[in-house]
Amino acid sequence: MKRIILVLLMVCMVGCGYEITIDFGNGLTPNRRPTINYPKYEAERPTVNLETALRQRNWANTPMNGSCVYATLASLFRWQGRDDLATRMREDYDGGTGWYSLAAQLDSEGIRYAFTNQKNDVAFLEWACATRRGAGVTTTGGSHMIALVHLDSEWAGFIDNNSPEEILWKTRSEFLQDWFTATSWAITPLEGPPPPPLPSKDKNQ
Repeated sequence: MKRIILVLLMVCMVGCGYEITIDFGNGLTPNRRPTINYPKYEAERPTVNLETALRQRNWANTPMNGSCVYATLASLFRWQGRDDLATRMREDYDGGTGWYSLAAQLDSEGIRYAFTNQKNDVAFLEWACATRRGAGVTTTGGSHMIALVHLDSEWAGFIDNNSPEEILWKTRSEFLQDWFTATSWAITPLEGPPPPPLPSKDKNQ
């Protein structure tokens, strides 16, 4: 029994400056109160922090016939824990697509999604990032789609499926202007919960 109590105490002696009291059954009490100190983390950046290995590269990057929409969706599906749907995108779809044809394909597959199109709806992008889902967004005049993985008051972060190794950054205003002139189409899969955020502590608190 002493060993069990010792192990419990050792488990509790990890990671925030709070003193805790541990109560045991049968009248047993610990001989000291451990102090827990959790490290302080900065807020996760980007919000949709997709591992490099899960980012899908464009697999048909030929002039005017790339698979950027499907590649973007594949990355977002993996972020939501749906590798099966990412694989389906990779195996069953190819070439360019537009909003109406994509919607018909997703509807036929029974894949859930949210979208905005030609409305300049910045609130949709903020919702997609705040809920950690991310969004596929059009850019460069509507000829390309990328994955928006971060949007705050100053910066926009995204994964370009033509070079997915790094998160790319633009100022918020620069990105939004590009998006507005590219039909302002955005699509967010709703097929699985995104991973929980890393623990963080506001540095101003």
